[in-house]
Amino acid sequence: MKVVTRVSEALQIPRKKPITGARAIAEAVKLADVDVIAAYPIRPYTGIMNALAEMIANGEFMAEIIVADSEHSQFEIAKHASAVGARTFVGSSGVGLAYATEAIIVTAMDQLPVVAIAGCRALDDPGNFGMEWNDVLLFRDSGWLISWAKDPQEALDMTLVAYRVAEDRRVMLPHFIAVDGATITHIAAPVDVPSKKDVTEFLPLYRPPYPLDPAYGPVTKAQHIAPSLIGPEQRKHVDVAMKRAREVIVEAWKDYANYVGREYSPFIEAFHMDDAEVALVTMGAYTINALHAVEKARKDGVKAGLIRLRYFRPFPFWELRKVLSSVEGVGVLDFSYSFGSPDSGGVLFNEVRAAMYENPKPALDFLFLGGREPKPDDFVRALKILYEYVRTGKTPGNKRVFWLTLRGEDV
Repeated sequence: MKVVTRVSEALQIPRKKPITGARAIAEAVKLADVDVIAAYPIRPYTGIMNALAEMIANGEFMAEIIVADSEHSQFEIAKHASAVGARTFVGSSGVGLAYATEAIIVTAMDQLPVVAIAGCRALDDPGNFGMEWNDVLLFRDSGWLISWAKDPQEALDMTLVAYRVAEDRRVMLPHFIAVDGATITHIAAPVDVPSKKDVTEFLPLYRPPYPLDPAYGPVTKAQHIAPSLIGPEQRKHVDVAMKRAREVIVEAWKDYANYVGREYSPFIEAFHMDDAEVALVTMGAYTINALHAVEKARKDGVKAGLIRLRYFRPFPFWELRKVLSSVEGVGVLDFSYSFGSPDSGGVLFNEVRAAMYENPKPALDFLFLGGREPKPDDFVRALKILYEYVRTGKTPGNKRVFWLTLRGEDV
């Protein structure tokens, strides 16, 4: 554990440089000393692959980068490299993630700690590259850990912590870091890149407990699973690992702060919640827009607060229940959909409502779908609808779910 022993060290100002989220993630992969990188281009993930290829070509670090023939092959490469003991990195976006579904699911069932980036993009064949969350949320129930970054700095930090958590022997699960497409991947922001020394001390070498290597004894992977033999037990192993991940995540972020000097609340980030009567809940890059709306509402006399989820799996239900216990109403800013679900709301909306089941609160869902860029006024409008609902019990059209970026009528 790194201990600050000098005042000059404690007061040292981080040296930040403006880089995109894609470049920040590539810097983290380099610092993590990854062994095998599987690559296949699809925007908005492509910039990460390109940056890593350039770093390796320039001799900045050594890794085997394998350009695959598809997203499916890409995740297969990462899966098998992890099985033989390599620290791996992979990523994709949108329908690329959907195409890799088979390999992604098997990676979790085999408990292989692959770290992957999901550059969130709409699931749409005609080429919609707008930002939505449903690509990574396809895998919310498959055994992958999922964290959600709000800016390039956090994308870098989350990538490093993801390796620490995924490779912990109490967990041994793959890990997605979700980054909102374009708003994080393509836009530069000041980023403090930690030193190689600090990262090496924080992140030990990956030593798999059961590598697929004859030197470690006879083992098999990807054999036929007879349900009568180990099917339920295999899934229970993943269940236990996901439960254990909660304590490992807390430990990892605490340790990361000791080495790198940046502190994060492990599971959620709360703003103006001490006296909040209404609260918005969201994830990702648009947190800053939501915070602007909350602070504007406070100037107008509305006691509004904001909660940002940093992890979607494991879902921070306990932390969310605690922080929402005293509010009178909740509004979810949601870039996901779940057509046909209760109230035809989004994935995040229904997860939040489930978390509040034992202490239910009036809840509304505000959907931002199809990749159309929301405006700051959309978040202000969401707060006004929520506040009016809490005050009067009524909403426009008596609805619980609102599509705020439609050009036409929200029917």
